[in-house]
Amino acid sequence: MGELRTVWSSIVLALCAVGLLLVVPFLVLLGFLASVPVFGEVGDAAGGYLTWAAWLGAGLPVVGVVVSATTRRRGWTWFFGICLALAAVVVATEWAHDVRHAPPPPPGPRHCVERSGGGNDCPGG
Repeated sequence: MGELRTVWSSIVLALCAVGLLLVVPFLVLLGFLASVPVFGEVGDAAGGYLTWAAWLGAGLPVVGVVVSATTRRRGWTWFFGICLALAAVVVATEWAHDVRHAPPPPPGPRHCVERSGGGNDCPGG
């Protein structure tokens, strides 16, 4: 039973490594190429490729860390842990980029403006 567990964990770790080293960069490349307007119009394919690359780039290291840590493979745990840390850095920088470039608040009065005739433009009221 122990050998079967070792074989399956080796297969899972190998597939995760191949996915991280080959599939994710390939999807990023496809997303980049799909976003370049060669014939005038850019389709929605770029977003799909990049979304899959992001999910696989974050999910495969998590699976790899869990499997390698439970089977006590220190080298694989380090490899997938570093990949997971890099994915976390990418997510954090993208989140910080989104926060800094948040849309401005809608224009309008930020205080009560009394109008003649009984009306006012009070925010929320």
